Amino acid sequence: MNSTEEIINLKEHDFFIEQYINLRNSYAELLLTLPVNISDTKEWLKKNDIEIRGVVQDITLLGVVILYLNKNGEIAFFVREQNKGFGGMLLDIIEKLAIERGLKSVWAWVLKDNLIAQRVFEKKGFIKEEIIEREYKGVIKQGIRYKKYLE
Repeated sequence: MNSTEEIINLKEHDFFIEQYINLRNSYAELLLTLPVNISDTKEWLKKNDIEIRGVVQDITLLGVVILYLNKNGEIAFFVREQNKGFGGMLLDIIEKLAIERGLKSVWAWVLKDNLIAQRVFEKKGFIKEEIIEREYKGVIKQGIRYKKYLE
């Protein structure tokens, strides 16, 4: 991490909510989710069953990682710029947090076509478990479930 970058808990930094929404919505198709808005996001951030961290530089949100405690440790991450190392950094952050929360493993579902995310997960020691199909907007999408056991 560069000396000007810092890790924040998005639940504690309202300033970055709009940037989070724009970044997250730019990944909606890869996440197979509908776009979100400010009021829904503010309510969602109040929940105790998620952890959400971001990497910021000055006033710019560079990337976000989410840990869904109510989904057996499912995680998702997205970054402003790819191939800059932020994905791996975000996975390191969330793995430490998952361990602190007592989880034995974390997992993610990645679209089969999303080769960049697959490389990040594999580089960080995640193992391909299985192909899982999900329906999104009436279309069946294939994805890979990655899992990592934590120490």
